[in-house]
Amino acid sequence: MSKFLSVISLSVLVILTVGCSDDESKSEHKGLTGYVIEANYEKNALLVVESDKTAKDGNYDAEWYSLNDDAILLDSQKNKVLFTDIAVGAEVETWSTLPSLQSYPSQTDLSKLILADDVKHPNYPMVQKKAIQIALNFVKSLSGKPDILIVQSVVSNKSEWIIHIYNFNAEKKYELSVNAETGEVKQIK
Repeated sequence: MSKFLSVISLSVLVILTVGCSDDESKSEHKGLTGYVIEANYEKNALLVVESDKTAKDGNYDAEWYSLNDDAILLDSQKNKVLFTDIAVGAEVETWSTLPSLQSYPSQTDLSKLILADDVKHPNYPMVQKKAIQIALNFVKSLSGKPDILIVQSVVSNKSEWIIHIYNFNAEKKYELSVNAETGEVKQIK
């Protein structure tokens, strides 16, 4: 019986030592690269969803990031930015120190973020981020409820932004045209 207790005691000690080690919690790991779909500045939280650029096999990861106390927020030139500078429609790269909670969208902390430069339309002053905001608001107005939206792709042509959005909850795809001069939205299909 004493051998049995020794084995159990040793096992518990190993589990506690490994479980209580903070080495793993301090290590930073790469999160998602994608678009900011929602921003809650009161709760210091961002919903980031992958696009066609980074999604694997058509599976778009989505993650709510909660700003941690030591978070580093940078633009593409490595200049510090404020959390409120990170707007819906912005393209970002993220890092975290905690494992993601298993849900969709998942949840974790935000330890580092790099904000990509705004992409400008070649013929008009409207930037891509603004076109994405307009398109997301349009799709939200069609649904009338809080759905998880995925910006799959964004391209510009002569006078507009063409944005493909997938409504995860409704399982519906939208191809939208946002006029780069006026901001008018048309549903292509």
